[in-house]
Amino acid sequence: MDTWTPLPQTPDHEPVGRPSRGRATRFLKDVIQLVLLVVLLRVGMDTLVPRYVVDGASMEPSFHTAERVIVDRFTMLVSGASRGDVVVLDSPTTADDLLIKRVIGLPNEQIALREGRVFINGVLLDEPYITEFCTSRACNGEWQLGPDEYFVLGDNRNHSLDSHNFGPVPESSIVGIARVRYWPPTQADLLSAPDY
Repeated sequence: MDTWTPLPQTPDHEPVGRPSRGRATRFLKDVIQLVLLVVLLRVGMDTLVPRYVVDGASMEPSFHTAERVIVDRFTMLVSGASRGDVVVLDSPTTADDLLIKRVIGLPNEQIALREGRVFINGVLLDEPYITEFCTSRACNGEWQLGPDEYFVLGDNRNHSLDSHNFGPVPESSIVGIARVRYWPPTQADLLSAPDY
């Protein structure tokens, strides 16, 4: 008659169906590392390329309320904004508010508004994105920009709180340059400054 004798269990042998303590610990470590990686990536993305929601009519017809844009902070840190870039900036009139405007004047330039038209150092600026020029007296004026100042205007000039009201803005108030419109999907596109 044959007899069966079980093999003695060795220390590294675990019964089938019971997860090893070492595997459970490794799995938990992997999950924690994955969560930390996702959090770090999210914080990094929000720091360098944050997202903002457009609110108000000041940039119509280029941008409308509830559209969403991704903003590039890195370019502002390295080289600054160019003429025609659409930027998100801290409001100079209301704490904790953000504005979206187009950069018109660059540091050290002379800006003049006459009958709603913009002159840079005495030369008329061609602005194909404007459908209606500002007609009020408030749209006239002259400004000399300092070495770290920008002149920003909304595309909807008759309905925009911008540099023609509050003057030039310091570079430090510009959060970043709008690079991508991603919402609504039907309006999604890459954003770039016009050729002047």
